[in-house]
Amino acid sequence: MKNYSWHPMTEDDLLEIDQIMQQTYPHLPEDIDCIRERVRLFPQGCHVLRQDDQDTILGYIISHPWENRSIPPLSSLLGSLPFSAEVYYIHDIALLPSAQGVGAARAILAQLSQVARSLYINTFALVALDTANAFWRARGFRAIHEDTLKEKLMAYGPGANYMQRGVD
Repeated sequence: MKNYSWHPMTEDDLLEIDQIMQQTYPHLPEDIDCIRERVRLFPQGCHVLRQDDQDTILGYIISHPWENRSIPPLSSLLGSLPFSAEVYYIHDIALLPSAQGVGAARAILAQLSQVARSLYINTFALVALDTANAFWRARGFRAIHEDTLKEKLMAYGPGANYMQRGVD
């Protein structure tokens, strides 16, 4: 990941994050207040990607501890995180085209593995959009098919899957 690095997300980053979100997920609008809340609730899981210490944000990730086989509703405030979380949930990751293929996802997963382990959590979880299923499978994630997840997955569009894998 030469010349790229992940940095802690701050309140000042939210305008750029909103713009990236609109570019990468125009069909899944999310209120920026939801992102603001996640940064407040779990700052160690929220990061932005920059190149060569430039100010421009090329990507972001929002993640936090969560309940196993549970999907937080899109564009909703959480209020709080579960007291005894079972998985480390990757709520959202987005990379602009110029930052794709540089190893950014691999780098942040390694970093978040350390965070998860510090919380005694050994499983990542996420919802993969239809267009991202192969990307996440290539990184060791496997789909979990359960009837209880079907309704919430519908909000993500056809072909979306709830996926899990072990932390590094």
